[in-house]
Amino acid sequence: MADVYLQPVHHPSAWTSAGLGSLDAIRVTWDQRHIDALDEAWSEVDRQGLTLDEIGHHHFRLPAIADDLRDLYEEIMWGRGIVLVDRLPVEEWPLAKAEIIYWGLGTHFGTGQSQSVIGDRLGHVVNVGGKDHKERAYRNSLPLTLHTDACDILCMLSIRRSIEGGESQYASALAVHNTILDEKPEYLGPLYRGFRYHRFGEEGPGEAPVTEHCVPVLSEREGCVSCRYVAGYIYMACEELGEDLPALDRAALSYFDDVALRPDHMIEFQMEPGQLLVCNNLTTLHARRGFDDPPGEDEGRLLLRLWLTAHEGDRRPVDDSIEIYRTHGIRARKGRHDTRYRGNATEILGEVLKY
Repeated sequence: MADVYLQPVHHPSAWTSAGLGSLDAIRVTWDQRHIDALDEAWSEVDRQGLTLDEIGHHHFRLPAIADDLRDLYEEIMWGRGIVLVDRLPVEEWPLAKAEIIYWGLGTHFGTGQSQSVIGDRLGHVVNVGGKDHKERAYRNSLPLTLHTDACDILCMLSIRRSIEGGESQYASALAVHNTILDEKPEYLGPLYRGFRYHRFGEEGPGEAPVTEHCVPVLSEREGCVSCRYVAGYIYMACEELGEDLPALDRAALSYFDDVALRPDHMIEFQMEPGQLLVCNNLTTLHARRGFDDPPGEDEGRLLLRLWLTAHEGDRRPVDDSIEIYRTHGIRARKGRHDTRYRGNATEILGEVLKY
């Protein structure tokens, strides 16, 4: 049985929407000085003919705003864990330029990871699959429940809004821990013990479709509480294994969701074009409302997503059991060129969506 942390988290990353008061609490406003620095860095890498995958932080130099970037990074890693940068002039840039600038910024916070079996290190969060449960969630228009991704730092840059819907949602997993500790401490046991996860078709060579170990929703190491949570993959694992979750486990997961979605815990807003959201993926849950757009890459809602591994030495101490995949490098495997899941368990996702 995993150790259950039965202490409240007294840290800025255990924030609530009620405590923030408004979106301004996490907003950082960038002005022309910042945009000029980005343009200058982009001009240099463009002159060298560097592609996105070739650009490191030593190529994308930003000395004029280095202090601002360090402040932002420290807030993500050791502060509240969420920052909204307002804003980049994406409507004035070709998409290819916006992608390079976004990637270049990201290199100052961490190393870009592959995000799916197609090996994309800069994900396009866009509706190409309609309301299709078998399409990866960032490529359809279905609503998502609050969850974490498989990275240290999550970045989202808005390029276009949806026709209707698609509001972004964020909540602190550590504040959820605090509330459950106060209201229903008996639910922390299942959450800290964890659950087996379905790998959704992204298992590597020698890996089973379902994790061999239980992945904790909440874990504590050296006084740091971390979260890894994708409810749909837990229920899919049960479906794959032909097992039912015990009543206490289902109640614990449901209560975790309910607390995170409370209006005094969760912030919800429509990301406007040019806004950049950066958050600590080990402390912050995120989701979105469903949206209505015609499927396709060229119109409707488009966000650019980065998954980053924090720079060596800067990572929070974490329990290794939170990992679902052995290595992110396995995601770009030969012969896999789409993001659709090939199994038969995905109908369970419809049961856990709350909208």
